[in-house]
Amino acid sequence: MKNQPTDSTSISASSKQHWFAPHVIALAITWGAITATLIMMLYHDVRYTDQLSVVRIILQVAYVSALLFYLSRVGPSKNQFNKLRPFTLIRWRYGQWIPVLGIVLMVTLAALVDDGVSIIMLLLIIATLWILIVWRKMIRLRMVVQGLAIAIIAYFGGLPVIKNGFAGETLFYGLLILVPPMYIAGGLMIKHTCLSEIQLLEGRYWKALKSFLWGSLLFVPLGLFNAADGSPGTDITWVSEWWMPLSLSTFSGIAEETWFRLLLVSLFYLLLRPAIPKHPAIAVFAAILFSSIIFGLGHGRTLDKFLTTGLLYGLPIAFLFVRRDWEHAVGAHFMINMIPWAMVFMET
Repeated sequence: MKNQPTDSTSISASSKQHWFAPHVIALAITWGAITATLIMMLYHDVRYTDQLSVVRIILQVAYVSALLFYLSRVGPSKNQFNKLRPFTLIRWRYGQWIPVLGIVLMVTLAALVDDGVSIIMLLLIIATLWILIVWRKMIRLRMVVQGLAIAIIAYFGGLPVIKNGFAGETLFYGLLILVPPMYIAGGLMIKHTCLSEIQLLEGRYWKALKSFLWGSLLFVPLGLFNAADGSPGTDITWVSEWWMPLSLSTFSGIAEETWFRLLLVSLFYLLLRPAIPKHPAIAVFAAILFSSIIFGLGHGRTLDKFLTTGLLYGLPIAFLFVRRDWEHAVGAHFMINMIPWAMVFMET
């Protein structure tokens, strides 16, 4: 009983030290200042214009830097990553380096070939089937049910996209149909590598909601940047209901985070880690970087998409996924898209 006050005092002191840590203070100040600045810019109608474009880029780089600094100081240590044996070509002497070469070729393909990203998405489908077959005995009913549930949520969230012709049906249904198997494959890789977490798979539903909300909050400035840059485009007049920005952002958050973070980052890490057994941080950084490049080029094979969508949006989301959990990443993606859609609703 005598230890209780001491323990309570220790926890309280530790909590105070956390809130006054340099990385927390830096992020809070940057978040507040940049959010206020962007709201003023949007109030003065910088959307669809080049006004203050250089200033906006500088501010975005500043916020992403503060966010990465914050995330680098929280989350798991490198000692928590499992040591992994080569997942492919086990009997080859240098078999662990073959996947590394394959990943480099995939990134090069995405950058230089018109259909490079489409080819990579096909390879991801093959990899998903491969993982499900190899680890089929580890698949649990909860994984299957949750995969189907989030796909259904994404489907109803994205219905306005199809009804109003904003996206092609092939892309829409192609993304959705593969969400359940990719969610399962991603969950299996997460359990095997300890790269990140999925709160839903652990049955921590309240924590999953909190993670989603915290991810959304952290990415409010990036949602404002996305709105200031003119996303999702001009001449959109069908966003006439208040729920549409929430609905549309739910679809993109679930579908794209399942493809590009849960599956792609985890797969790259699974393949890279055995080649760098003593330096897990390098494997993590490479998986984040390569997946972010493909994510950016998947939105358009231009320098602008590589630098902005890839490095200033995709990279911090991927880092958030690794340092926190998948639900944080979904919340971040949700907020990046929700604010621009909300602007379209207000304009309509």
